[in-house]
Amino acid sequence: MTRTVLYAATVCALLTAAASAQTPAGQGAAAGRGRGAALVSPEVGADRTLTLRYAAPNATEVSVGGELDGKRHPMTKDGSGVWSVTIGPLPPDIYTYSFNVDGAIALDPRNPNTKFGYGGFGAVSVVQVPGDGPAFYDVKPVPHGTVRILPYVSKTMGVSRTLWVYTPPDYDKGKNYPVLYLLHGGGDIESGWTMIGRANKILDNLIAEKRARPMVVVMPLGHAVQSFWTGPARPSPNAPAPGAGRGGAGGAPSPATLGLFGRELIDEVMPLVEQTYKVSKRPDDRAIGGLSMGGGLTMNVAFNRPDLFRYVAVMSSGLQSAEASYPAVFGKAAAINKQFKLLWVAIGKDDALVGAGSKALEEALNKGGIAHTYRITDGRHEWTVWRHHLHELAPLLFKVAGVSRRLQFPARGGETSAASTSRRAPVRQGIPPPPSEFARRGAAYRLMASAQSLR
Repeated sequence: MTRTVLYAATVCALLTAAASAQTPAGQGAAAGRGRGAALVSPEVGADRTLTLRYAAPNATEVSVGGELDGKRHPMTKDGSGVWSVTIGPLPPDIYTYSFNVDGAIALDPRNPNTKFGYGGFGAVSVVQVPGDGPAFYDVKPVPHGTVRILPYVSKTMGVSRTLWVYTPPDYDKGKNYPVLYLLHGGGDIESGWTMIGRANKILDNLIAEKRARPMVVVMPLGHAVQSFWTGPARPSPNAPAPGAGRGGAGGAPSPATLGLFGRELIDEVMPLVEQTYKVSKRPDDRAIGGLSMGGGLTMNVAFNRPDLFRYVAVMSSGLQSAEASYPAVFGKAAAINKQFKLLWVAIGKDDALVGAGSKALEEALNKGGIAHTYRITDGRHEWTVWRHHLHELAPLLFKVAGVSRRLQFPARGGETSAASTSRRAPVRQGIPPPPSEFARRGAAYRLMASAQSLR
């Protein structure tokens, strides 16, 4: 019999490390105890500038980049061999960065706050630039839910894996909770939405403000590998070779069948969740969404099995030749519009990685007459976008009212950001909250995303 295992000590330690990513203004991460003068990095100034330092006296060139301002910043070496740069001021948010030291990528050794990576996306250091008060993703004095880790042996994948599961405050007092299956991107693992995305804190705060329904959030591993949390990561023996099964006659795209991840989700993960947690089994109480690679997996699952979900969210992902990939969806608009209460597609306006694919998806939805919301928000292809997307999305789940209009939302920079659809595809929208270095390894992402579709 499968048991729910709550790795309390592990989760506590990990979540505490994630929460401590905030460096108070005017202070830096703890200095090391090594030889030489104390070195502070990162250091966030009262004016929200960020100073980063790296000791490498023998290096000839050091720079820093990441989810900062979309630029790579050369650093300057002082007489003691310490390289430094000051960036900003930056808007309040959580940022990732890494150093390039003579061509080698390095973490900030003075900063204990680290985001895990996967594949072509390595681990990176994390820093928070605080605002004037707690942000929507910070811990506030409100009731808190619990993040549980549920290990299982996947028959579909042939390896052991884990689910990270958020249960809301007072979970034990309720029943038949709606459930959101929330999928990470190509550079993350199943802990990503909790550790760097802060999904649990976002939900805690929204639920306390009565802007979102209490819900269970299931965060599975999207890669076809063994989980880092159960043993050494190794590929699933059941995963097809990259590119296998792609293309039709003459190179034309063939319909996308349910991939390996989708089969595992439907055949194993969903039954396990419904057996273990107090969640509703009704499609009306079920949502699926994901970012980047997770958005592609979301489409593969939801467009192959639209009967299972009523709420679908695609963040920073796109689809070329959507009609050919999913003819059963794009050829049956009337039926799909009855099944999906919300089809929510969002993209950062400066996303150079998948922006074109997202636009192609939106055009296909318009052409097919499929009702959807299309959100263009501030930002690039990074976590500074996706936390805001979840914050905006969660209140729309499980309580959507139909509206046909062009919607305007305050953007983080004070400008206006639009959500629009064609006349043939009216927006379905609830009452939204104000939404408050695109990856250098773009080619690696595209290869990973290609493999992960697993057709």
